[in-house]
Amino acid sequence: MGKRKSDAMDTVPATAMKKLRVASVQKKKAETPEEKNFFNNPSTAAANPLRKSLNSTFDKYRDDPRNEPDNIDVGGTSKLLGQLQIELDDVGALIFSDIVSSPSLGKITREGFVDGWAEVNIDSLPKMRNLVLQRRSALPSDRDILKNVYNHTFTLALAPGAKTLPLEMAVEFWRMLFTPPAYDWRTSGTPWLDWWLEFLPAKKTKAVNKDLWKQTLSFAEQTMRDDSLSFWNEESSWPSVIDEFVEWIRKEKRPGGGGEAMEVE
Repeated sequence: MGKRKSDAMDTVPATAMKKLRVASVQKKKAETPEEKNFFNNPSTAAANPLRKSLNSTFDKYRDDPRNEPDNIDVGGTSKLLGQLQIELDDVGALIFSDIVSSPSLGKITREGFVDGWAEVNIDSLPKMRNLVLQRRSALPSDRDILKNVYNHTFTLALAPGAKTLPLEMAVEFWRMLFTPPAYDWRTSGTPWLDWWLEFLPAKKTKAVNKDLWKQTLSFAEQTMRDDSLSFWNEESSWPSVIDEFVEWIRKEKRPGGGGEAMEVE
């Protein structure tokens, strides 16, 4: 198998941050008064020492305490992740977002933050960082952690009111989730992720819906167990895009019906 493209991750930091900021502004505009006032009375949470500590930590990172007392937006999220030593373009940021149930890129709600960390009995930044790092290390082997982070990423990346991800954004997150230190989607004979990302633009796919997003992970896991694709057949219930991907592989990458991949330069 050949080397990965050297620029595989080059565009992720700048592009992801730009989209993060745009998504945050759009989400703020779409908020209802009910959402803004939902957690204005934290009396119940204050009764629990751990939750009280988490509320205090949350308060330190709010961007606009007066108008949005129960939200952390892009600036506060960037500051918090910076103090946790988690890069925005690292899969650790996605793990953190899953733990606190971030509703969109760069945004954290009080409920999600307090409930998420209280559930794992953590209320300090060092322990938060340690848990993120533990789950980061477990991504390649722990399917439950991988599935949770992967599925939440789709929700996280959606623009307000949207049901699909633009292909460009889906590709960025697939690169984060399907390359080390996350799930390395390749086998000794096949650069699966490279082929997937080569195929989609060629097919002129413009958007990725929730079903295709979720089934791509299932397909990736199947290919890691069975590189020959013998698990696939015409009666399988895969999305049509994946069916076409299999046919493309057989025609473009494995002509002649062989199970082994062609040599990749």
